[in-house]
Amino acid sequence: MTLLSALIFLPTIFSGTLVVHLLWPEKNLLAFPLKFSLGIGLGLGISSILYFLVLQAMPGRVNMLTVQIILLILLLAITFLRGRNQKWEEIRLPALSYFQWILFGVFFLASIMAVLVFINTIISRPQGVLDAWSIWNRAARFIYRDPENWQATLSPDLALFRHADYPLLVPLNVAWGWETLGNETLRVPMLQSALFTFSVVMVMFSALAFTRTIGQASLASVVLIAFTGVVVEGTYLIADVPVMYFILTSGILMYLFTVRNESSLLILSGFMAGLAGWTKNEGLLFIAVSPIALIVASPKNLKRSFLPYLAGLAIPLLIIFYFKSLTPPNDLLNNNSTSLIERITDLSRYSIILKSFTSSFLNRSLIFLLFYTVIMHNDLSTVFRQGSYAIFALLVLQLLGYAAIYLITPNDLEWHLHTSQSRLFLQILPLALFLCFSISSDPESVFLNGFQKTSVDQF
Repeated sequence: MTLLSALIFLPTIFSGTLVVHLLWPEKNLLAFPLKFSLGIGLGLGISSILYFLVLQAMPGRVNMLTVQIILLILLLAITFLRGRNQKWEEIRLPALSYFQWILFGVFFLASIMAVLVFINTIISRPQGVLDAWSIWNRAARFIYRDPENWQATLSPDLALFRHADYPLLVPLNVAWGWETLGNETLRVPMLQSALFTFSVVMVMFSALAFTRTIGQASLASVVLIAFTGVVVEGTYLIADVPVMYFILTSGILMYLFTVRNESSLLILSGFMAGLAGWTKNEGLLFIAVSPIALIVASPKNLKRSFLPYLAGLAIPLLIIFYFKSLTPPNDLLNNNSTSLIERITDLSRYSIILKSFTSSFLNRSLIFLLFYTVIMHNDLSTVFRQGSYAIFALLVLQLLGYAAIYLITPNDLEWHLHTSQSRLFLQILPLALFLCFSISSDPESVFLNGFQKTSVDQF
C-alpha cells in the first residue's frame, strides 16, 4: 500500500515540474533541482484545485488519477513541441572542491538522518497530532466518504475548534488519494506530509546552490534540518509545513525575479502565494502583505511586476473566494464592534504580545543565527540587495500581521499565544533562514581564499 500511495503522486509531481519548466525554461544544470522541488508543491496545489472543481461539477464520477495522467501527457506534449527546435548547450556538471564535497557530504548525512527520524516518528504516531485527525483528515474523510455531499465538512454545527472554514488543499489531496486507492490508508497523508517536508529542504538547498554556492546551500540546509524542527513538525500531519513551503517558495521566487528579471518567476510566485492561502488561513495574510514586498522588489516598474504576479495569484484566489463564500465565519470574526474596539485600545494586550514575541526571538539558535549573519555579512550587488529587502519586508509584514491577529482575537490572549505562536513563527522561519544565508558570505570565500565559486553567475 505504501508503494501504491507513492505512485499515485508521481503524475502530480511531474506535472508540477513541467509547469515550472514551461514557465521558466532555464537550462542551467543547477536550476533543475530547484524546478523539481518547486514542482512538487505546485503539482500538489494544482491537483487539489482540480479535485475541488471536480467536486463542484461531477462529484464521485471522475477518476482523479486519470485526470492527472491526461494532464501529464498534455504537458509532456507541449514541452516536446516547444523544445524540439531549441538547441541545447552542453550541460556541464559543476566542479566541486574537496571542501565543497565535505560540506555536501555533511548535508547528505543530515538528510539521511532526517528521513530516518521522520519515518520512525511517523510510524510511532500514524494518526498525527490532535489537529491532524480532528481537522485535516476529518475533512478528508467527509469528502472521500460522501463526495456528493462534501459540503458537510463546512457545517457550522462542527465544534468551534474543528475549524470548518479552514482551506482544503491538504484534505483534498488526501481525499482523492483515498478515492484512487479505494481505501482510507494513512499512508496517503503520511506521504503528502513527507513530500512537503523534504521539499522545504530541497528548495532551500537548490535555491542557494543556484544563486550562491554549493557550500552555502549545504550549510543552510543542515541548519534547517538540525535547528528548526521542520522534520518533526512534518510528522504531525497538519498544514503548517505545507503553508511554510508555499511561503518559502513564493518569497524565493520573488527574490529570483530581482536577480533574473524574468516575469515568469513572478507568475510562479503569485501562484505559490495563492496556494499558501488555499492551504491555511495564515496564508491569506501572506497574500495580503506580499504585494507590499513586491513594491520593494521592483519599485521602478510596478506595472511590469504586478501584472504577472496577479496573473499567477488569480486562479487560487478565485478558488479561495468561492470556497470562503460557502464556509461559516472564522472564529476571529465572531466579534461585535464594541468588543473589537476595546481590544484594540487595550494597551495591556500590546504589552503581552510584545513580551511573548520577544521571548521567542531570544531563542539561543535565533540569536546565534543573527550574530552569524552580522559577522558573515557579504557586500551584495544591487540586484541581490533588492531581493533581500523584499524578503525582509515579507517577514516583517507577516510578523506584524500575526501581532494584529492576536490583538483582535476573541479568545483568551495568553492561551492563544501559548498554543499557536511557535507554529506561526515556524511557518516563516525557513524564509528567514534563506534570507540570512543569502546575505552572508559563503564558506568557500571565507575558508578558501581565491576559490572559484560554483554559482549561477558562471553559467
